[in-house]
Amino acid sequence: MARVFGYIGTYTEGSGNSKGIYSFVMDADTGLIEDIHLAAESRNPAYLAVGPSRRFLYAVNEVASYDDRPHGMVSAYAVGLDGSLKFLNRKSSGGAGPCHISIHRGGNFAVAANYGEGTLGVLPIGEDGKLGNPVQIIRYQGSGPNEKRQEQAHAHSFTFAPDSANGFACDLGSDKVMLYRFDAKARAPLIPWEKPFAEAIPGCGPRHGVFHPKGNYAYVLDELKSTVEVYAYSEGRSFERTQVISSLPKRTGRTESIAAAIKIRADGKFVYASNRGHDSIAVLKVLSNGSLDFVEAVPSGGKHPRDFTLDPGGNYLLALNRDSDNLVVFKISQRTGTLKKEREYTVLTPTGIVFR
Repeated sequence: MARVFGYIGTYTEGSGNSKGIYSFVMDADTGLIEDIHLAAESRNPAYLAVGPSRRFLYAVNEVASYDDRPHGMVSAYAVGLDGSLKFLNRKSSGGAGPCHISIHRGGNFAVAANYGEGTLGVLPIGEDGKLGNPVQIIRYQGSGPNEKRQEQAHAHSFTFAPDSANGFACDLGSDKVMLYRFDAKARAPLIPWEKPFAEAIPGCGPRHGVFHPKGNYAYVLDELKSTVEVYAYSEGRSFERTQVISSLPKRTGRTESIAAAIKIRADGKFVYASNRGHDSIAVLKVLSNGSLDFVEAVPSGGKHPRDFTLDPGGNYLLALNRDSDNLVVFKISQRTGTLKKEREYTVLTPTGIVFR
């Protein structure tokens, strides 16, 4: 059995049962999961990321205050050979309500997106995996046409380019994709491009994004309109939208739905996106010019698929349905990219998932 370790973040406040970060073991050949158990108690560890050495795991704690300040938290853990987690330390995320974290390829910086306060926090990481206090906090301004959701800036994620020399942040509140160069030697590592942002579709609410493995295209998932925007990317010089495509099938009736997570297969042939409300995982084929073609939207096997991931071999997709308390495993067709439900497991209020 080819064993791979995975970790699941959960909402602990309000559910009354979930306790923090859970770990599991998956057979990479069959997709069979076993030994789901609590690995670390933690408050609302909503989103997770693993460092490039695979020795450390980081979680954003989606809370409104930390250490008597209106900030959320970022927690660091050492990952044992047996998949166990050992708490290292915890620092401010640089704003309230953190919802996303990404780790620089060098393993020495983390970027946390704080939805509640509309900020990005850049935290240094030591060789021992421990976090330092934020060395840079970027505060966004602006709003959008959706008065309920876009009353102010809401930073929702940061995505590094494949070379980690550039990246972008999604601001759901102002419908902007903020563009940066990343200089690990600079006092403030995130440096805006000369043209500092790309305008997304008004009212769409950009949430998460991914780069194509070749680095020439980026795909931004819009939460409020359930669309994927395709951008042509050129080594930190240009970021131009070339296509907008729905993550929902053409006929959805009156179903209200908002998008959540987006991932791309390692070979760059397929993009996947989750729809909450429609409760599905969309499959989109990547064409030779980087544009997308809608293939299907498969039921997620539960309610509110907040996050999902692909296993390291690209053979299985694991979806987290927050409101039905379950993890669903899908088999991925290598030829067509389509999904087939294999099995499901109980996990309370799951919100984020990563493999070691």
